[in-house]
Amino acid sequence: MKVLRNFMDEVKILQSGSYYMTPFYEYHIPEVYSILHPETERELSNLGYPTVIEALCDLQKDSEVYIVRDKEWNIMMASGVFFSEEPPQLFALFTKHITTNFKGLARGSKLLMSFLDQSYDDLSMQIAEEYVSMLNWAVWLGFHPVGFSDWKNIRYVDFVRCNPTKNCVSDKTSRPVIH
Repeated sequence: MKVLRNFMDEVKILQSGSYYMTPFYEYHIPEVYSILHPETERELSNLGYPTVIEALCDLQKDSEVYIVRDKEWNIMMASGVFFSEEPPQLFALFTKHITTNFKGLARGSKLLMSFLDQSYDDLSMQIAEEYVSMLNWAVWLGFHPVGFSDWKNIRYVDFVRCNPTKNCVSDKTSRPVIH
């Protein structure tokens, strides 16, 4: 794996206050792995990944992923869009550093959504119903609950978010039929 010699070498795609977002590369995997929040590790296991490293490698290869760092260069989260679903699915992998400034990260999440709105007409999310704060976060970001799904005895809330700058309907099955 390529080793980053200096955090200053990272491309800062977005900046807000003391946080910045940069693309997630293969050389970030060991750092993210070492600081993932235990709930994030558990969720990756629930999703069927045999190891956290395998999950991170798959996401890095098959998704549009970014990391968010704070002013001390701690990685707060890795987030991005997974393309296996239609519409594409937003995900967030939080690290142990998330508890140091959740408010700042929440504000940065709005910035992330504005960034993704430049590329996507709509996005989906699935969040286990046990994570009430995450469910509230999704609604705060403009996602709307559209149903439930069960997988491996875990109940998930299904969300869809329509790009507010586009004229679209978030739930394609409820679109009117035009003859």
